[in-house]
Amino acid sequence: MVARAINSGQAFGRDYAQSGPVLKSYHRRVLLQTLERLESGEVFEAQDDECISAMGSALVSAANDLRPGYGNRILDVCKHEEYLFNNALEDLRRFILQWESFDFVRKQARARIAARRLLSQVEP
Repeated sequence: MVARAINSGQAFGRDYAQSGPVLKSYHRRVLLQTLERLESGEVFEAQDDECISAMGSALVSAANDLRPGYGNRILDVCKHEEYLFNNALEDLRRFILQWESFDFVRKQARARIAARRLLSQVEP
């Protein structure tokens, strides 16, 4: 799971560096450092939590700009089954799902790491 989080974080970071939407204010200033950490495999840094969340929000907003409500719908309802006639929207759908998958496995791996740490303190 940790290897999957690292691999998906590196891929997501590279893709975002190439074609991700511009972030606003604070997140725009820290994006480069976050992308550098993702590229180097440092995907569990707590200091990147807000920026990674902002990256996902920016992707959803970009999809919503092309088709109102669609970015939110991707996360809430549709995943892979919908066929789109708009290439930009299709690219954003794939990008949002890539972010969602990375964010999920990142959080799951962190939870397992924390659980193991706690268990090691409890076990004799």
